[in-house]
Amino acid sequence: MSGSDDAPFAAVVHCVGLLFDDSSGLGNLNRLVSGSGSVPDTQSTYDDITRQTAFNAIEAAEEYANDQNLDQPFPFIFTSAAEAGWPDVKGGPFVEKTLAPEWLRRYLVAKRAVEGRLGESQSSKKLRPIIFRPSLIYSIDRIASLPPVAAFVVGNKIGLPFVDRPVTVQSLANAAVRALGKDDVVGVQRYLQIDALNE
Repeated sequence: MSGSDDAPFAAVVHCVGLLFDDSSGLGNLNRLVSGSGSVPDTQSTYDDITRQTAFNAIEAAEEYANDQNLDQPFPFIFTSAAEAGWPDVKGGPFVEKTLAPEWLRRYLVAKRAVEGRLGESQSSKKLRPIIFRPSLIYSIDRIASLPPVAAFVVGNKIGLPFVDRPVTVQSLANAAVRALGKDDVVGVQRYLQIDALNE
């Protein structure tokens, strides 16, 4: 992909993360929900895997943008989570405070920290943050993921405002590539925006 006929296109796409860290007590379930089938070790925390790796990538991207004297903010994609937006949707704060397990609240703290850091960089005009907030990400060939995906589809279909429809990994990847080439795509992108980028 190129930014112009004579210059290569550069961007950062951060999609490092894990659903269940070691402290959740559910780490072995990552074999089923992770595309790589990985299992976290005792050092694999949401803070280390999500927040710290993203902060490192953001700092590197900012340095690159400064060194290159770019005319436009440098594109940076972060794969967050639909649930990071719970404070902004009806019923979301209640679900998070009273129903969400402790591991999920820690997961969201890490995601929101990265979103906040990207907001700072956007304010300074260094980066163009594109924050994808999918709910479940699935692939049809992973049969084990289909029951929870179906539950989320039903929850979204009946109008639960705090349940976003899942997206396929293929549609998320396509949306990410297309978003990089569109200067007007910036900020939070939920499933409807992912759908639109895939059209």
